[in-house]
Amino acid sequence: MTDMKLTLNDDEVETLLKREARACLPYLRLVLLYLYPFALFKDATRGPAHVKERALFYNRTMRWMLLAYLRRWCVLASLLFIAIAGIETLAAKPSMLIIPAAVLGVLACIALTVMVWTFAAYVLLSRAPSRAGRRSMR
Repeated sequence: MTDMKLTLNDDEVETLLKREARACLPYLRLVLLYLYPFALFKDATRGPAHVKERALFYNRTMRWMLLAYLRRWCVLASLLFIAIAGIETLAAKPSMLIIPAAVLGVLACIALTVMVWTFAAYVLLSRAPSRAGRRSMR
């Protein structure tokens, strides 16, 4: 659990939901958990049908966590856009400040992409399972 991998097994996911378990993690791992929206979700694509079904049920139950990640990334994107505007006014004349503005622009695009990705996951997890999907799981 102390290595820097982004994917966790199901036991680790449930363990990290507890504050005490997160308290002993290294700082970099906490930052990754704070920013990566899907770290605390289970993999619903592997294993037998009943394991997939349980993982999907867990993910649907825990989808509320995605709203906090969506808010974080929205604030981060907003701050990056504000920083871009500030640096662009300073970099009106040819200078080295154009490079930090470009870096902030790339980071803002990444933040927007994560926001869209997180919102799409929230919407898809909110949908009721289709009958065809339930039949294929059996």
